[in-house]
Amino acid sequence: MLTSLTVTNFRNLKSVTLEDLGRITLIGGKNGAGKTALLEALWLLSGPDLPELTTRLNAFRGLRTLVPEIIFHDIFHNFDTRRHIEISAQGDWNNSPRKLEIYPQNRQQVGTIRSDALEKASIERLTRPINEGEFEIVFSYLHDNKKKYTSRAWWIAEQSIPVAPGASLTSEGVRQERQAVPNRPTSVFMAAVHREDLQAIASRFGRFQLERKDEEILRFIRPLEPRLQVLTLITINNIPVIHAYIDGMDRPIPVQLLGEGLNRMLGLVLSMSEASGGLLLIDEIENGLHHSVQEEVFSMLLELAKSFDVQIFATTHSEECIRAAYRALRKHGPQELAFYRFDRVNEEIKAVSFDDEMLETAIEFNMEIR
Repeated sequence: MLTSLTVTNFRNLKSVTLEDLGRITLIGGKNGAGKTALLEALWLLSGPDLPELTTRLNAFRGLRTLVPEIIFHDIFHNFDTRRHIEISAQGDWNNSPRKLEIYPQNRQQVGTIRSDALEKASIERLTRPINEGEFEIVFSYLHDNKKKYTSRAWWIAEQSIPVAPGASLTSEGVRQERQAVPNRPTSVFMAAVHREDLQAIASRFGRFQLERKDEEILRFIRPLEPRLQVLTLITINNIPVIHAYIDGMDRPIPVQLLGEGLNRMLGLVLSMSEASGGLLLIDEIENGLHHSVQEEVFSMLLELAKSFDVQIFATTHSEECIRAAYRALRKHGPQELAFYRFDRVNEEIKAVSFDDEMLETAIEFNMEIR
């Protein structure tokens, strides 16, 4: 597991350090305090050879349009690209320190690109470039203070090769050149309000079925729907969709129709498998979960996290959620839960750590801890 994390000049986080991280680390704080930004920073650190992830972050926030003039700029603190972003962590991977430095630079010559390293991040058609951005984003990743890996991405507009006179189309997107980092762990980012693609969910469910662990899924999600009998994949219009057999109903129904709480828990369970050995990043973990089931949910998440060797980082706005996490995890030892509150002090974000004793006192005396 990660034991400490430092984020500098990323989004609204000028400089934040978190130490003594837990198996499950909860982040509280007011709106705009940088909670989601911390998860995003962790996601980038987990993909240090994927610079195009910087554009996908905005899609999680609902901003899917690329603006060529300012692409990549919005991840820098106060949009100041003169100061490099640094994301560093200590722990796991043989307890080796890792640091990701992100910065823009003037666009390198196309001739320097190795064709075997070039990837199209978001362009599918057979195309030729008609315009390229003047600068690129660079990911410089240092592992164990020894090996450095450098990857870069840039904006490009391309024109499809015409299949008929006057029938060409222009497409905008991002290209990247990667220096692949070997044996890096996986991380899964669960946005606050985003529902994942049906095929992605079905694929994760299929992996559980192959390992004959689909009964385990039922055990973890039945508390949210006691009438649930069986889950199965049914293909509709060539798209596999998870269906549920519900006691008292004559036919199976898509799980998406069973409410936010069940779908949230199902997504958490299925994501554990994909994040095995890495990180599960959950924005607003309480979304869709009634307060009466949250304590049980945290107990189940800890069991799953240990089973798949996953470390969880989650944000919350809910005091009920924090209390539920504390009640569920305190009996397992202080190393299982860490809680930080992000506060804005003199226009900077500060991370306030609540150790086990402070958290117990705050909860006992009904102190504001969100």
